[in-house]
Amino acid sequence: MAKAKPAQVLFRGDDAKSVALPDPRATRAVVSHILFLGGEGRATPWMSTTESKTTATHFAGPHGRVWTTDVPKAQHYGAKHVSKTDLLHLLKGYGKGKAKWGNAIEVAQARAYVLRWSEHLLDWKGHAAIAAAVAATFK
Repeated sequence: MAKAKPAQVLFRGDDAKSVALPDPRATRAVVSHILFLGGEGRATPWMSTTESKTTATHFAGPHGRVWTTDVPKAQHYGAKHVSKTDLLHLLKGYGKGKAKWGNAIEVAQARAYVLRWSEHLLDWKGHAAIAAAVAATFK
């Protein structure tokens, strides 16, 4: 009998007090989110996470902290997981599917960031009780 794989741990560097909330009604595209277009505070249904604790520490900065979750837990609370592998598949040419974008150079830059930061996305589109779900997802 095959041994069950452990759940993939994901990290997020964020504010020390709480994880920034996504906006489940936002329509921001994957490429726009990854490239941080619109800057801090932009409405996005996506949450960037990483499989690298070092990367999360970088994004937490000196006054933030590293938050953790795992894929099954995030999915239990309503997030759809978009893995690094899936992102790399979608971020080619002008992008595919949910990563379709009008500028191939920006798609390539987003792909490079996914590789550099070992990025995964949690998609919260359409979720109702976002604050409670996010708080329960990360520790």
